[in-house]
Amino acid sequence: MEQVTSNIYTETKIRGCNPSIVFTSEGSVFVDTAQLLSKLLEMRKFALERGPIRYLINTEAHIDHIFGNHWFAGEAITVGHEKLCDDLWKVPGTMDAYDYSVDVLERQDHEMLSQMPPRGEYIMMKRPDITFRDHMSIELGGTHFELYHTPGHSPCQTCVYIPEERTAIVGDTLFVDCQTWLHSANIADLLKSLDFLETLDVDHIIPGHGPVVTKDYIAKQRSFIYEWLGAVAQGIAKGWSMEECVANISFAERCPMDIGQPEMMEYVQRTNTIKCYQYLTHQA
Repeated sequence: MEQVTSNIYTETKIRGCNPSIVFTSEGSVFVDTAQLLSKLLEMRKFALERGPIRYLINTEAHIDHIFGNHWFAGEAITVGHEKLCDDLWKVPGTMDAYDYSVDVLERQDHEMLSQMPPRGEYIMMKRPDITFRDHMSIELGGTHFELYHTPGHSPCQTCVYIPEERTAIVGDTLFVDCQTWLHSANIADLLKSLDFLETLDVDHIIPGHGPVVTKDYIAKQRSFIYEWLGAVAQGIAKGWSMEECVANISFAERCPMDIGQPEMMEYVQRTNTIKCYQYLTHQA
């Protein structure tokens, strides 16, 4: 794990989201959970050696952020946006979320497959113990956690701002040095949420995927979205249909996929084009 501040640790070099731990004098707070079970159990052990795990905050409901919630059930107080349970990710293809998780373990964390609970016992997502709508504050051991609704990547997207640590954990509102997923995005909301992130007084931003950055990276993320929009706008100006835009527009050469899923490149290029086309033609 990478130590971001004296009290915040994150993991940016595994498949799935960047799960993080914030330590306080009264216990730890997890923000999202690792999609690889070996890393999840390692992070839990690391945290428990320093005290109890008090809260689990999910920044969104996509499977790479909530896969490990099962291992916190009945232990930590769960926190998330009020739309969290309404926004469970539909896995591309024919697999449901459980089969998708098993498939990931089979391919990338095989030794831990035996510790995956049976389907009927696996707690993927239940309604959080505490929900919020726009903004909520949590205080633990003198550390404040300011939760803000930052919709765009998903309807339930949450930013966790820790002012004492001058750090914000922003989930998939930011993708750093890898492909940006717009498959579930409301682009207008996403651009507004990027504007909001620039108002935070922080030294460190932990994105959903990719390395820890400063606020300067927000402009790069916004620029990449506008490049997508520009390319699709040019296609529309040429009279291309949505299908023709999909066939002719790709940013696959710009940067790699996020760690562990290069096979999703075509899916991301296709769905990003579709989302941009729908946004520009007022279909979404």
